[in-house]
Amino acid sequence: MDRVLKRRDQGCRFPGCTCRRFVDAHHIRHWVDGGETSMDNLVLLCRKHHRLVHEAGYGVEKTTGTAINFFLPDGKIIPRGPDRRFRGNAVALRRVNIKNGLKITPTTSIPQWYGDIMDHEMAVDMLLANE
Repeated sequence: MDRVLKRRDQGCRFPGCTCRRFVDAHHIRHWVDGGETSMDNLVLLCRKHHRLVHEAGYGVEKTTGTAINFFLPDGKIIPRGPDRRFRGNAVALRRVNIKNGLKITPTTSIPQWYGDIMDHEMAVDMLLANE
C-alpha cells in the first residue's frame, strides 16, 4: 500500500509543497473516528504539514476522485496552486515550455552583465531624463 500511495501522490499533497522525501501516510478520516486504512482514506504529507494537521488545527477533506481540500485552522480552504513538481521527462518539459512561449537554450542563463560597478550618477541622470 505504501508503494502505491507514493506512486499516486508523488510526495506531499499539501498545496504548494514540493517535498517528495520524508513523507508519511495520513488518514483523512482518523482511524480512531472509524476511518479505514485504505487508499481512498490516505494522503501523503511531509513531516511539517503532517504536524500542522495533527497539532495546529489544519484540516484535510477528500472531495471527488483524488482531489483533496486543505483548511486553515479558521476553516478557510487553502487554495490549490499550480503543481510545481515536474512529473515528466525532458521531452515533455520542452513541449510544455514551447507551448508557453519559452525558448530555453544552453545560453539562456548566461547573464549580460560583466560584473562592472554601477555608475549611480548615470542611472539617476537617465531616470530624470525619462520623466
